Amino acid sequence: MAGAGLSRSDALKAERRREQGLLLLFALCVLTFIASIPLPRADGHLIGSDGAFYYAYLPSLLLDGDLDFRNQYERSLPPDHPARSRVSPTGMVPNPYPMGPALLWSPFFLIAHGLTQALRAGGTSLPADGYGPLYEGVTLLGSMLYGFMALWMLYRLAARWFDPSAAWAAVVLLWFAGNAVYYMVAEPSMAHMTAMFAAALFFRCWLIARARDRGGDWLGLGAAGGLMLLVRPADAVFLIGPFVDRLLGRPLREALRGLPARALAFAGAAILVFLPQALAWEWMYEDLRRSSYLYGATGPLFRWTAPRMLEVLFSSWHGLFTWHPIYAFAVLGLAWAARRDRPLALALAAGFLAQVYLIGAWRDWAQGDAFGGRMFLSAMPAFVFGLSALLEALRDRGWLRPALAVGLLLVLWNGLFMVQYRLGFIPMSAPLTFRQLVIEKFLLPLELLRRMR
Repeated sequence: MAGAGLSRSDALKAERRREQGLLLLFALCVLTFIASIPLPRADGHLIGSDGAFYYAYLPSLLLDGDLDFRNQYERSLPPDHPARSRVSPTGMVPNPYPMGPALLWSPFFLIAHGLTQALRAGGTSLPADGYGPLYEGVTLLGSMLYGFMALWMLYRLAARWFDPSAAWAAVVLLWFAGNAVYYMVAEPSMAHMTAMFAAALFFRCWLIARARDRGGDWLGLGAAGGLMLLVRPADAVFLIGPFVDRLLGRPLREALRGLPARALAFAGAAILVFLPQALAWEWMYEDLRRSSYLYGATGPLFRWTAPRMLEVLFSSWHGLFTWHPIYAFAVLGLAWAARRDRPLALALAAGFLAQVYLIGAWRDWAQGDAFGGRMFLSAMPAFVFGLSALLEALRDRGWLRPALAVGLLLVLWNGLFMVQYRLGFIPMSAPLTFRQLVIEKFLLPLELLRRMR
């Protein structure tokens, strides 16, 4: 357990070093992002892809005071993008994406707006329309901060169950051998850093409600669940976790005692927090069902009876374990985590499997332009819990050094993968061949040197 064999003073020093290490790694990520800002971009924006839609809420609501995204899309999307010409029944150009990321980013956007206004008062001609390197850069630094807060929170939580060094190593390996580092540094305008934060906050509130089991704790847990939905509605699958945990962790009669009232408080708080999004979509579309993720222009988006779950995990087309094997070790580690806390490990596993099913049933199960299984970043609590347990078990058997050596190789694999993906050596939205997936990684340094000549 935490601090075994160490004096309190030594344990505190070790904890301080681990925290400083996490801060240093985050500082390196921030410096890398800042250094990339001057690089030329095809659209001239730091935001991009789905991020243009998440970000559009900020200038639309905070500067224009409306939910018509026409001028935002004109500013941020290519002229031929279909979203620019799509008109809702209310006559507005709508936004089918949720507002949760923008709500979390709003303090940073407002700081950027204040800086812009101050510079304009000083005589500069910076536009105050919510776009440009200052607005977008400061806001995306906020997105990165949310991702770091999620990892920090999960480290602290995992260290309560497992050896703190194992929890620290688990967080670092999942950060840099998985796709969290990519969506933190290369594409922070996507929703994934805020989704990871919302999931970590939900997990923290879950553990508080689990320990104290007060009505107010379940209200807080429901509010955190509502935020999770506000950021990414598909993460509703994780709402089952606290209930699975409760039913498995207590005798049935005790588990059911007070559960209806707690479930009602949980659901009421979640609905209340999600209500602004429901009202916004109702205002935009006149009918909430028109904005649903369940149906697209050509019919249902989900095939519930034929989910492609194996492809989601193992396909060369963004398969979770194929692209980032560190996640396979993390899921495997839930078996060891169950020895420490069986109900919690099974509840986390249930949430992960529900997410695999949901993504597999989606028509775009490969997740579009994606650096691996990007939608699984919301499952980071399960991954941290599982990998912490596995690393602690390996340490107890004297296998920690070989395990960390494998982890470092996976970090190297991921770094080469990021270069391949970002520089166009491999397709962003197509299956990979074995040569692209494996062999070309080893040839990449030579290819880069050849292109630099």
